[in-house]
Amino acid sequence: MALAIVNTSATSSILNVSPPATRGHYRRFRIRTRGTAGEDFYSGWTITSNTVRKNILPIPPTIFAANPPIYEVNTINLSWSGTVPGTSSIKQYVIQQATSIDGLNWSAYEALTTVITNATSGTLQVNASQVAGRYTRYRISVTDALDAVSAYVVSNAVKKNSPPVAPIVDCPMSGNFTYNATPRFMITTGIEPDGQTQIVEVRIDSGSWQNSVDNPERFSVSGYLGNGVKTIYQAEPLSVGNHTVTFRCLDSDIESASIEVVRTFTILALPFEIITPNVTHVKAAHIQTIRTAVNRVRSYYNLSPMTWKEEIIAGKTTIKNWPFHIVEIRKAIDSIILMVNSFDSSQAFDIPPVTWLPIGTGRPKADVMQQIHDLIQIM
Repeated sequence: MALAIVNTSATSSILNVSPPATRGHYRRFRIRTRGTAGEDFYSGWTITSNTVRKNILPIPPTIFAANPPIYEVNTINLSWSGTVPGTSSIKQYVIQQATSIDGLNWSAYEALTTVITNATSGTLQVNASQVAGRYTRYRISVTDALDAVSAYVVSNAVKKNSPPVAPIVDCPMSGNFTYNATPRFMITTGIEPDGQTQIVEVRIDSGSWQNSVDNPERFSVSGYLGNGVKTIYQAEPLSVGNHTVTFRCLDSDIESASIEVVRTFTILALPFEIITPNVTHVKAAHIQTIRTAVNRVRSYYNLSPMTWKEEIIAGKTTIKNWPFHIVEIRKAIDSIILMVNSFDSSQAFDIPPVTWLPIGTGRPKADVMQQIHDLIQIM
């Protein structure tokens, strides 16, 4: 098809033309000369010795991945493959990054690095954000030897790990007391912001950490736990005296730790006098001791102390009212049992159901008193 007419008497010349923009289509040209004698006097056609075509862009990588998806240290491994060269060879890759606080709304891309290579695949280590919860994603393009740039390919997003929120410790309350040498600790997991499951860890005094995955026998609900899961940890036998217990949660993938929660508590020796049937007379001091013990246990479990309806005074409190005092103590114990046994979904460390013995009239019998003593020891 006709392209141009060049009016010149020179024997050589240069003409700049603009062939169509369709990439990959070949073009060739031919030229002939017309003399001054008129339109009937043309030379033959001379065809160009070569062809030209619009450069074909390289095809960017078909796979472009960033790992790990959730990271603790800030080294991210980028990998790509499947690049296809166009008309010209590969010259380099350009990598950019963008960040987000929610994984939905992203910043503008900014230059990260340029990788000089003609390979169709590659890997690169880069540094990502150290802001907990911050997302980063990457995009890559290919530049060929003519400096033509391909489209971009976007990677998956990676996220700076956020440790779990500290667990809620429902008991023990710091500074409180128990008579149980194998005390219970009631724990509720907090929120894990990255959606990972959690491992609950407990350490008593300077002992080793025990956790819900490796030490399932110590946890009522064990294994990898979700958000807001309740579990009871029951300790191995401890000595009478002061103790410190520390709690934390780890996320399951990276095992970064939450803030630690520390509680102090004291295991007391049993304060009860042995009540011998038909020998020991139950006195005001016996009831008073039980009342004190029950309220200490209630405080350990973060229950309010029981307000007793009648003060017991030695030599003044009417014996006929003592059965009512026993009933009142039992109610205070029942609320502890209900709280413990309804705390989680497991029955592993529940307090055994109680069938209360008949109270009778007058002074409480030895078996009635002993039943209460035994319960306080295991609560």
